[in-house]
Amino acid sequence: MAGSHRPLLAVFETAITALALVGLFVVQVQFIGAATGFPALRSVPEASALALPAAQDGPIEAEYCSEAVAAHDPDNPAGRTSTRLELEDAWFDGSSQRYHHGIATGCAVLSAVCNSESHFYGGGNDGVPYAERALGSLGFTHVRTDSYALRSAVLDQMAALVNGSHDVAAYTFASKRIAAGGTTRSEAGAEADTLVFVGIRGSYGAEWLSNFNLPDAESSGADHRGFKTAEQEVEASLERYLAEIGADPARTRIVVTGHSRGGAIANLLAADLIDRASGPDALAPVDRIFAYTFAAPCSTQANDRNGEAYAGIFNVVNPSDLVPQLPLPAWGYGRYGTTVELPGLDDARFASSLALMQQAYQANTGTLSAYDAESLARLDSFDAQAAQSLPTLESLLNPAGLASAVQALLGVDLGLAMTSHYPDTYIAWMQTLDGSALTFVRSG
Repeated sequence: MAGSHRPLLAVFETAITALALVGLFVVQVQFIGAATGFPALRSVPEASALALPAAQDGPIEAEYCSEAVAAHDPDNPAGRTSTRLELEDAWFDGSSQRYHHGIATGCAVLSAVCNSESHFYGGGNDGVPYAERALGSLGFTHVRTDSYALRSAVLDQMAALVNGSHDVAAYTFASKRIAAGGTTRSEAGAEADTLVFVGIRGSYGAEWLSNFNLPDAESSGADHRGFKTAEQEVEASLERYLAEIGADPARTRIVVTGHSRGGAIANLLAADLIDRASGPDALAPVDRIFAYTFAAPCSTQANDRNGEAYAGIFNVVNPSDLVPQLPLPAWGYGRYGTTVELPGLDDARFASSLALMQQAYQANTGTLSAYDAESLARLDSFDAQAAQSLPTLESLLNPAGLASAVQALLGVDLGLAMTSHYPDTYIAWMQTLDGSALTFVRSG
């Protein structure tokens, strides 16, 4: 009987080996293509230069790709839509340690824009360089999106899945010169500062697997391994970018943002930039490092993540979003900085705030965000239920605990869970609230 399984096993092993070889071949061909121009890849410098529009004064209409639109409009598979985007230079004149709702709202939109850049590099039919268009209209130059080039197409993700190269990220850099008081400088002057934008793409394709690359039990107090590996690449690339544009660390302001996995990586990057700020390898002064993340999973077990130095890292979370509840705080995970909670069911003004959010959501996406109190309550309490079933990371190996956690997950409305996590939802909340409607808690 055992012998009858050997041919099937041999076929399976052969198939896995073939997939691995195909993955290696795809990666090699694409890197050769990037160097020789065959097969054709997006030409990043040329694409960016052609795509940069003239800077506009005041708010702009920013295009992005919406999961909500794509799910409801079969004629718009990319989910193309647009929304209002404003990011005034003068807003960056104050200390980054103080929350600024205008910067936060602008970053919410730009995080969705940076996610959408994948459609440009992924071979989609729309051919829209979303990041270049939005950032160029805001007056940014030197827009750099080359990290998307080999990390956006279906073949890229297949190769990453087979080869295990998923602890990476795609990211956007851009810069502009601003004078004291926030006045944009068309020509760099000695008195001008450099404002640098860093936007990190959220979970995409095989990169989603990186969310499960956790430290082992001996690494207590460490950052999330999958997020950290990606963050180190972004940090090294940012350092090179700043050197290329000639940024003076003493006159540099950096704004970092990202949604979901991109938010977790942005959280770690901001913490590292702050750690460097007082040393010889500083990239910017500590009070000029602006960080706003959205729907970020817990990124670290570091004991000092609540330290005063990180208070200016603002992590916006929706209480009904499951993603920021993972990895579970019960396992010792949290985020650097300050948690900024959107209105939840326990908020006395939730009903009126929700109605305004739904209006903005519908204006941006053409669809209505359907929330009901009972389903929201299950989402809000998921982390507490899961923590009872899985009190430690090692309890994942306990079949009974794992089954109980899965049962809790099955009890939530997964469609509503997705809606609660969409960038569209965060954008709509931010556009309809002001800082007084938010709850600020030093991140756990």
